[in-house]
Amino acid sequence: MTTPSTPQFSDLLALHDALGDAAVVLDSEGRVQEWNSGAVSMLEGWGATGGAELAAAAVTAGMASWLRRTLAGGPALALQVAEPHGARRWDCSLARLPDGTCWLLRAHDITDLAIRCTNAEAALQNFRLLTNQMREMLFLMRIDAPGVYICEAVNPAYLAATGLQEDDVVGRRPEEVLGPLEAQHAITRYAQAIGASEPISYREEIALPTGRLFVETRLTVRRDADGRATHLVGLARNVTDVEQASIALAASESRLRGVLDAGFDAFVIVRAVRAADGRIVDFVIIDVNARACAMVQRTREQIIGGSLLDIFPNSREWGLWEQCCMVVITHQPLETTQFAPNDDEPARWLQRQLVPVDGDAVAISSRDITQRQLERLSLESSESRHRQLFETNGAIQLLAEFDSARIVDVNPAAEAFYGWPRETMREMYLTDLESIALDHWRELTSGIATGTGLHLQRDHRIATGELRQVEAFIGVAETTERRLLHIIIQDITDRVRAERQLRESETRFRAVIAGMREGVVLHDETGAIRVHNPSAERILALTADQLAGLIPVDREWQAVREDGTVWSAVDHPAMVALRTGQSQPRQLMGLRRGDNEPAWLSVTADPLIRVGETRPYASVAVFTDVTETRASEERLRQAQKLEAVAQLAGGIGHDYNNLLTVIRGATGFLREGVGPTSPHLEDIAAIERATERAEELTRRLLAVGRRQMLRAEPVELNALLSDQLPIIRDEVPVSVKVKLELSPTPVTATLDRSRLLDAIRAMVDNARMAMPHGGELVLSTAEAMRQHPHETSRDGRSRFFAMLEVRDTGVGMNEDIRARLFEPFFSTQPFGTSRGMGLASVHGMVHQSRGFIECDSIPGEGTTLRLFFPLTGVPKTPAAAMVAVVQDTRAGGVLLVDDDPMLRDLGKRMLDRLAETVYVVASGAEALQFLAARSADVSVIITDLTMPEMSGLELIAQLEVQYPAIPIVAVSGFAVNLDARAELDARQIPFVAKPFTLQDLQRALDKVRV
Repeated sequence: MTTPSTPQFSDLLALHDALGDAAVVLDSEGRVQEWNSGAVSMLEGWGATGGAELAAAAVTAGMASWLRRTLAGGPALALQVAEPHGARRWDCSLARLPDGTCWLLRAHDITDLAIRCTNAEAALQNFRLLTNQMREMLFLMRIDAPGVYICEAVNPAYLAATGLQEDDVVGRRPEEVLGPLEAQHAITRYAQAIGASEPISYREEIALPTGRLFVETRLTVRRDADGRATHLVGLARNVTDVEQASIALAASESRLRGVLDAGFDAFVIVRAVRAADGRIVDFVIIDVNARACAMVQRTREQIIGGSLLDIFPNSREWGLWEQCCMVVITHQPLETTQFAPNDDEPARWLQRQLVPVDGDAVAISSRDITQRQLERLSLESSESRHRQLFETNGAIQLLAEFDSARIVDVNPAAEAFYGWPRETMREMYLTDLESIALDHWRELTSGIATGTGLHLQRDHRIATGELRQVEAFIGVAETTERRLLHIIIQDITDRVRAERQLRESETRFRAVIAGMREGVVLHDETGAIRVHNPSAERILALTADQLAGLIPVDREWQAVREDGTVWSAVDHPAMVALRTGQSQPRQLMGLRRGDNEPAWLSVTADPLIRVGETRPYASVAVFTDVTETRASEERLRQAQKLEAVAQLAGGIGHDYNNLLTVIRGATGFLREGVGPTSPHLEDIAAIERATERAEELTRRLLAVGRRQMLRAEPVELNALLSDQLPIIRDEVPVSVKVKLELSPTPVTATLDRSRLLDAIRAMVDNARMAMPHGGELVLSTAEAMRQHPHETSRDGRSRFFAMLEVRDTGVGMNEDIRARLFEPFFSTQPFGTSRGMGLASVHGMVHQSRGFIECDSIPGEGTTLRLFFPLTGVPKTPAAAMVAVVQDTRAGGVLLVDDDPMLRDLGKRMLDRLAETVYVVASGAEALQFLAARSADVSVIITDLTMPEMSGLELIAQLEVQYPAIPIVAVSGFAVNLDARAELDARQIPFVAKPFTLQDLQRALDKVRV
């Protein structure tokens, strides 16, 4: 197949020849037009010729579909194509040429790459097949940096042995899979392997979540061409079973040695020493037990390696030498009873067993049965004594036959217990006393040998039909005639009942503590927690698994005292009770986890001491979370403190108001009494200025004391702050940026607008002083859900409040300063630079408005003050409006009611100046008496609201009933009743605040006489 060439595409085809790619030019119908030399073999392999439609040639169906879809305007995607016989593979792409009528098919030969990928995949599959079939554990660690190792692969044997999932291991560091100690050991091993010239091997124990694993590991380092370590290949063999078997074997050998040393038999192992002709010439001792050492009064070291004849000189006389030789020759065990006297015991018998061990070795077990032999010799003569003992012993005893379980005899104690006479019981069987088959009984007792016994717990029937729980101690009694079962019965019915009651008591105990709101934990003698209730989990915020086995103060917790000092674990109340045996009542402990605020617990601990003992075996701690209680108590103390200050400030303010009223009135009289050119006018002006300053101080004192006469009205906070923003910006330096963050919806509260403005000015002034070098001042509003802190948590409920927040970025405050923030005259500023009662008056105004304040402050970051007022949806009428009455406008005098003589005198003088006829009384009772006699002479009543015995509001209430036609004017500077102003507004009674002037009094009289 020749290569056509036209000038139009010759350069393009030559370029692809230079690139080593096949290039074919197709027309818009997909017919082959031109191709380069690299495409000749490809087209021949595909069976395509010039002018033929390539899609119809002998290519794959996928390629035909791809060609037609692309030529039809589909996406130009790449396609990999294999020749029909799989000889070569091509990576094909199809693109439209610039002339818009032809297409260029570009094909890159990827045969070698495909072969390499196939070989690599086959090698990978072979590697995985090999590692998957390995019984050894294989792991591959990538070395990212010195000391940084990442697991790249593990085989199934590794996952099966460790119990881990592949995602738990692959891609993780050793410290993410192993415990801290095991991870450190592994990293050390990896470093050793990298530093070694040969692979290293070691055995180690690994703690995994599934348990402990013993492995033998061989580490091999893989390095790159530059000799840099890139990977560690670990091949580990699980030797847990072998290690555990070795441990078990060592323990078994230790137990065997203990049994041999604790046994009654003298145990010796000897090995035969043969001459050249095979004759046995001696026996060398290779092991002995403690009993054998005691028999010859030598140590084990002195005996081992010695000759049997030297250590035991009487071996030949006793026939031991010949017996050892017989066992070695015949390889059969031998058991004998032999008379073996010595100088200390002329009458001595030994029971000896010889067992062949490992070729020429013999194990010799010797037991001194002298006593048993003597007992056997004297058995006949002692049977009468045994019978007497059997008869007179208070223990319940029975004798029965081995095979048939027939009762041979019983003692009187058995007669009394079971309720049948001896003759009757001798005809009975043991199976009559308990529900058990004879075959089962034979199986139980068949293994009992002489000198051994069997301990059982059974239910035995007595003559009355009652079932009694008994413990049966079954042994063998040998007589001269036969072997019998000797059964000693102990009635345990009462004990079992007591144990059942104890279990029931424990169940009730657990049920009781489970229902307790207090946390309960039981510490064992080591201090670990063994029992706890759900409340302990709730209070400590720990799960049952976390609590189980924990010591009282875990390393993640820090226990502190009230003064902030650390409470050591040994001083924990439970530990002190456990150590001293003394109760530790109501210890206050703070538990801090991390940087969080401590949770305060009231802990009581008591020791648990068994009857008859003095040392506690455990202690129980009962604790209650008192964090909220402490916070409530602290708030109560602060409120009481402020209340005391408020009472003092209110009382002082009330008295000041009275005095200032007199001073202001007298000053007014002085000004009227001197001429316009009098030299005393300047002094009078100074007195008036001082009076105004004193009035401001008095208002602040009344605000602190919550005794202002507030005029409550709905105030929309968003509008208020927007109106005040220019004034606030004028009050702070330009270095302080002021901005508003207002609620998107109106926030309305019922309060005294003017007093709120005073509060805002005080907070802004406080923020200004906290930002001497500038900062940001933010005033915001919102509707916030809160529970009023002065309401109890039991009766209170959360509700919406109108919130006004003032936030600055100033120096902030520590806890000590924040605790005294609302105290009158407390200030952190130098003396004379602060008025000292600004925030105290804010506090008083907010509380008098039935709200509360929150303060957050962080030293160096700033302070946030939040004022919460009861939210008002729509303006509400403070009280029901009084029925309008016709006021009496007749001429008459003014009745002045005030308990202060100076104010009575001042008021009379002012009213005299107003040309009023004045009647003066000192109390509400006197006013009622005067009116009862001369009500026709009174046209207006002026009364103080704050008076002893009968207050002004109480007097007004009686006047409205008895003299509804006489108008009333109320005067006060001190609110005993916080709702007094609302009640006056509801009754439409004019109010004159102290200190007042002559003009204030004139306006009030004109108002009621209209």
